[in-house]
Amino acid sequence: MEYFQPSAQQQEMLTRVKALCEEWMPFISKWDREDKAPLLDMLKTAGKYQLTGLMVPKQYGGLDLNAIDYALAVELMTSISKSWLPSEAFFRTSGPCPAIIIAAENEACRAKFLPDIVAGRKAGTIALTEPLHGSDMSDLETTATEDGNYFILNGSKRFITGATEDDIYATFVRFKNIPGSKGVGAIIVEKGLPGFRMEKGPEFMGARATPHGNLFFEDCRVPKENLVLREGNFARLMRAFNIERLHNSAVSVGLGQGAYDEAVAYIRKRKQFGRPIMEFQSIYHTIAEMHMELEGARLLMLKAALTAVDGKFPRALEVSVAKTVANRTGRNVCFKAMQLHGGDGVTMDYPVQQAYRDVVVASYGGGLPTVLNNIIAGALLGEKFDQHK
Repeated sequence: MEYFQPSAQQQEMLTRVKALCEEWMPFISKWDREDKAPLLDMLKTAGKYQLTGLMVPKQYGGLDLNAIDYALAVELMTSISKSWLPSEAFFRTSGPCPAIIIAAENEACRAKFLPDIVAGRKAGTIALTEPLHGSDMSDLETTATEDGNYFILNGSKRFITGATEDDIYATFVRFKNIPGSKGVGAIIVEKGLPGFRMEKGPEFMGARATPHGNLFFEDCRVPKENLVLREGNFARLMRAFNIERLHNSAVSVGLGQGAYDEAVAYIRKRKQFGRPIMEFQSIYHTIAEMHMELEGARLLMLKAALTAVDGKFPRALEVSVAKTVANRTGRNVCFKAMQLHGGDGVTMDYPVQQAYRDVVVASYGGGLPTVLNNIIAGALLGEKFDQHK
């Protein structure tokens, strides 16, 4: 990235990221194959390298860095590992769940949860998707009703990353039965609360070793100090959620870069028809196309991070553009890398297949392209049309 030179502080951070990733590299294929990883141990290891809570304020034990630092860390970790999994150390301790807690309207909530998340004692995630409303964040059926010093939650969530193993769930709920986005807010639900249960979800093709499960709230009593944001704060809530989209952008660029690096190494040593395959013009052109796609996606990712509100909360337009392009680029580049590997590319012996599987799943997190296109067009035209009509 000659056009972007990391500062001395960023370079020092990236050196630690590389060292942490190298410690995990011998286990990544095994974790992917077995669909199981020691997630809490991984958080503790990341803490040893001072790589937890990247964007969490220092008063809660975080490093108080910005969205560019976060994106750079995630991309490097992912490009080295060719896997989604190692970046979970950043996602769980400084991703959307901590970002949403930082946006809380009461200090009690921040003080209660952020120190444990940053220290790796507890893992946090978000609970948004519902069985009947996968992409419609404004049409949630999970409700929160006030009852003295508690909120009573009823409803369910699906495809929740971290379910069954995480401890803290930033849960999107509807207050006072107010329809649409105006009634949506968030509450932290803790593992073990009465009326809260979880079950293991389906096995995914990619992003493996990270559990994806279902949550159920049946008259679940949550103390009021766990309130993040009441109704009427949807825009503020989504601004914090946008770190999910920046994370997906960085993961997609990183997976594409990692697959590109593997492909270049492969074509340098592979021979066909008595000559290195890198001498064939079709190979030359494919490498050039992959590089150009990655450069464009990376610039959009950095732009989204650079324009983040307060340096930490990516703006909807820029990060939606970045994620949409990065997802597409990551899939295209990883697939081309597999093709450049020939038959080896579709075996489990080379990491390009894992990069491809992971980037496909990354495309689904934080909003599919059709959803993000609505956000982008609405921002550009200044008009949003009701999708319920």
